[in-house]
Amino acid sequence: MLGLKSHGGIPASLGAGGGQGTFRASQPVTVSEETQDTPLADETAALDTGANNLVACTTTTGEQYLYEGRELFQRFRDTTREIARLQSKLEEGRYSSERIRRLYRKRTRRRNHAQEALCRDLLDRLYAEGVDTVYIGGLTDVLDTHWSVETNAKTHNFWAFKKFTERLVCTAEEYGISVEIQSEAWTSQECPQCGSTGRTIRQQDTLTCPCGFEGHADLTASETFLKRHTEQVVRPMARPVRFEWDDHDWSESSRSHERPKEQRSDPSTVPRDGNVASGES
Repeated sequence: MLGLKSHGGIPASLGAGGGQGTFRASQPVTVSEETQDTPLADETAALDTGANNLVACTTTTGEQYLYEGRELFQRFRDTTREIARLQSKLEEGRYSSERIRRLYRKRTRRRNHAQEALCRDLLDRLYAEGVDTVYIGGLTDVLDTHWSVETNAKTHNFWAFKKFTERLVCTAEEYGISVEIQSEAWTSQECPQCGSTGRTIRQQDTLTCPCGFEGHADLTASETFLKRHTEQVVRPMARPVRFEWDDHDWSESSRSHERPKEQRSDPSTVPRDGNVASGES
């Protein structure tokens, strides 16, 4: 064993390791009781999920993230229309073909790839923020509050909510972050300023209330959801960071950090001339 002197006068040692030509170094480190009692991560986040905006996230640190999904849904819809067109040309008694099956697989791979990348990107950010618990709403809350043919199509066929939740839970385990399913009923209608749920109006991505409140509907819902289930103080909100999908990564949008009321969005991503095809996902 060789005696060494480290910086600061703390003794260290160097000894032979288990193999020839290898060495093992050790240095005692004193950690204060205050540091030991302080958790490494104790912040919380809440997610509002959808199809127009795939995920709206608010953290107790005051950060907000918005993952936009309109372009992804448009591509999903275009592929679905092509599937329906090919199905209409099949001979009587036939329900599929190799080309149709390829389109189903392509549609599924594209969605799964975006979901996987979203989970990884979001959890990277939450881990860096010191988040150890993530709340996500149950599917029944979404359907009970917003049920319609369009919502059903988006939730089950495009977004595949259950699969996304499972993917989020599995990925979060790698970061030591727990995911809890909690009720988010009426969070998308509740005004954070006066608490009303019956007087608020949602138009596109904007939630307004006669009391004077105006804000981004999904980000407001995630903030309300967070405050409903955490006892922690939620710090003042920074301007939200918006992300767009480029088929490979989620990158920050050029519109990022704009205030919600500065946004202009399409009325809907759901076609008025037909339904989203179900079947293979």
